[in-house]
Amino acid sequence: MKRRMSFLLALIMLLTIIPFSSYAGNYDKQLKEAIIKSKELFNIGDEYDEFRKDISTRDDQVVFYLVWSDKKGKLGSIDVSMAEDGTVLSFSKWQPKYEEQKPQLPKISKEEGLEIAQDFIKKVSPKFANNIKYVEISDPLNIYSDSYNYHFVRTENEIPYYRNRVDIYIDNSTGEVKDYYANWDMDVVFPDTKDIISLEEAQKLYSEKIGLNLIYKTNYIDRKPNTYLIYGPLDTSAGINAKSGEVVPSYDYYGYYEKMTDMGAMGGAPEENLSPDEQKAIEDISGLISKEEAEKIARNVLELDSEYELRNTNLFSNWRNPNEYYWQMEFTREIDSKTYSTTYYTNISINAKTKELLSFYRDDPIDSEEKPKVVEEKALEIAKEYIKKVSPDKYDLIELDKGDNWIEPISEKDPQRIYRFQFNRKIDNAYVEGENIAIMVDGVNGKIREYRIDWTDKEFPSKENVIPMEKAYETLYKDIGMELKYTYTDRFETVNKKKKEATLLYSPKSDKLLNIDANTGILLDYNGKPYKEYTPISYNDIDKSYAKDKIKILAQYGIALQGEEFKPSEKITQRDFLYLLAKVSTPYMNIDSSEENLYNALINSGIIKENEKAPEKVVIKEEGIKYIIRALKYDKIADLTEIYKDVFKDTKDIDPKLKGYVAIAHGLKIVEGSNGKLNPKAELKREDAANMIYNYLFSGN
Repeated sequence: MKRRMSFLLALIMLLTIIPFSSYAGNYDKQLKEAIIKSKELFNIGDEYDEFRKDISTRDDQVVFYLVWSDKKGKLGSIDVSMAEDGTVLSFSKWQPKYEEQKPQLPKISKEEGLEIAQDFIKKVSPKFANNIKYVEISDPLNIYSDSYNYHFVRTENEIPYYRNRVDIYIDNSTGEVKDYYANWDMDVVFPDTKDIISLEEAQKLYSEKIGLNLIYKTNYIDRKPNTYLIYGPLDTSAGINAKSGEVVPSYDYYGYYEKMTDMGAMGGAPEENLSPDEQKAIEDISGLISKEEAEKIARNVLELDSEYELRNTNLFSNWRNPNEYYWQMEFTREIDSKTYSTTYYTNISINAKTKELLSFYRDDPIDSEEKPKVVEEKALEIAKEYIKKVSPDKYDLIELDKGDNWIEPISEKDPQRIYRFQFNRKIDNAYVEGENIAIMVDGVNGKIREYRIDWTDKEFPSKENVIPMEKAYETLYKDIGMELKYTYTDRFETVNKKKKEATLLYSPKSDKLLNIDANTGILLDYNGKPYKEYTPISYNDIDKSYAKDKIKILAQYGIALQGEEFKPSEKITQRDFLYLLAKVSTPYMNIDSSEENLYNALINSGIIKENEKAPEKVVIKEEGIKYIIRALKYDKIADLTEIYKDVFKDTKDIDPKLKGYVAIAHGLKIVEGSNGKLNPKAELKREDAANMIYNYLFSGN
């Protein structure tokens, strides 16, 4: 798989490392040094006969973007970004590959690649090398990747700072560095570790001040909701300040927006030909209010006069509530002054059946001279009264989230504030994850600037068998644990400070999801299933197998059957053979995946036919060949049976329909036979299956 990093799009913040000559504003001389240094570091010769450059600044740091390529397009390109102080910010070497990409056995080990990566960092960014920590990602190797990826996090005083990282990609055949990228805050001050509280004290304070709560979580499998009950924190970003013991937020990572599905055009169909699902779909949208009625409601809610023009209208459904539809409208207002014109945007979403207000945002003009008149307590009162007005049935089902509310400064002079409050949905002392009402109140005039409700109708599991809270804390501190780290706590990037200041923080470790089953106390994964830490598969019974080396290599790529025993001499069932074959393209598939899902995927991909399904049947050799040739998408050619010559002495024993399949498999060295015979009706052992699948992947290597 081709891998090229677009360094020109990377947002890079780095510290000074290798001194350059300091010429204030003398960028031509600095550019010359950057070019010379890059050519020396990365062995860029005259064969790269085209060159282009760009320059930009960020936080008073000048960055040169340098690109070398050749006019004939045979060599590809080398991309380097370098700061004016000589720091290499990123490097990428791309070479065109015109042949079909296929799995290839690495010529260097992952451990050897790690040494190359570390040496490279020392060469181009020596100061980074002393302030990073390698993070091992325990996943199967990617069968289609031609490189190893190594991830490092920044450390200061041997304490991690997860906002900063270094990523490097090493070609697993040549050992060349293909991509290098560093994200590094250049102006952060890190406090020392003197007088910090102990881990035990931090755990005690975390339990008291942040704590675990009962939370209903929902994940969606095939768009169907699965709701379960866990113990977890309401604010997953909160931690304990290691010096003061106070609760502080941590902004190590950035969130994502929920995807909404555009409904698109709706077409009709004769009712007499409708299936039950089609009839239900029509019933779902019956009774929707018209666009005109929705606009009338919107203008009334937002108090919009004729100066606001309706620009965009969209009728859509939310994937979490597929049976509900919403009108979304955007209004604009033009305000002209003597020198320029300004457009203000206002949008709103309304339930197309119930007419309930779902969300709106008003982008009203701001008078920078007008001072705030509304204090926080008054703003909170305004927010509560508005909820009572527009969603009275939900007012008693929500609770103010004291940890997720903030006051937003509009400018450096801070002439105005926006108060934001979030109220979480709560059912019998258990919170509902992701469901809340959020409001923004204007601190100058007390008006509601934004309103949003996230709420679904679903069944919630019983709390009858919930374990005591103490049991959940045992899981937290024993199975997850807490760590000391540096973090950044300023949501607004420190408007008035010249230097960003990191904070020492105790928080739960981030390598596992803080998702504790409220009924059993065990950790759950993102799908609500028991968490299983990936460990490389190792078998204890393959030493005497003729295919032991091939079995080991397949296991490194996740192409394996679970358990400590491979049972190489045991006959392989159709289900297990197809499972191994499916793992070639989906190495993260679990053995627990349902048989139905496995077969559906393989039938849809054409590897097996519906009438061939026989999970417990032992696979014979010619059948295994058939499945592999279908996986290669050569079956249409293989079906031309008359064009193939006999390649085995026992060709007469081969199913005539599979003669082409066998010939292709022999030509590709997937099967070789013994003493000139294939023995096509022989029942395959597990080691035979591993041998064939290995040959299918790596024949010719």
